[in-house]
Amino acid sequence: MRRFLIIGVVGVAVFGSVYAFAASLTVNSKTLGAGSGTVAACNASAAVNYNTVYSATLPGYKVTTAPITSAVACATMAYRVTLTGVSNASLGEVTGVLDATGAASPDFTATNIAASGVIGVQLVISG
Repeated sequence: MRRFLIIGVVGVAVFGSVYAFAASLTVNSKTLGAGSGTVAACNASAAVNYNTVYSATLPGYKVTTAPITSAVACATMAYRVTLTGVSNASLGEVTGVLDATGAASPDFTATNIAASGVIGVQLVISG
């Protein structure tokens, strides 16, 4: 009986601390992130993909650029593009500022990321 009581108390303490951490997340009006709340986004159709080129040094195809398209409302906002692999691990990240049309072409060429290892592309636009 005592064992179940101790397990119950520990469970309540752990759940309470996790709940407290989750409750401390914040979301402001121009940045989308973890948390919940109503946010005004610059657009609902931002997109990113990536281009490749053959590399004899890998050997194989490597990622060169990851063009971003978004609405003009996103113009001059900061962006972060992350290429991810297995278990959502970051393979490389490029940051910058969108141009006057809300577009950009982050360059991953120097990072020599094998295209075969890329499973996902994450885009965050904030401003």
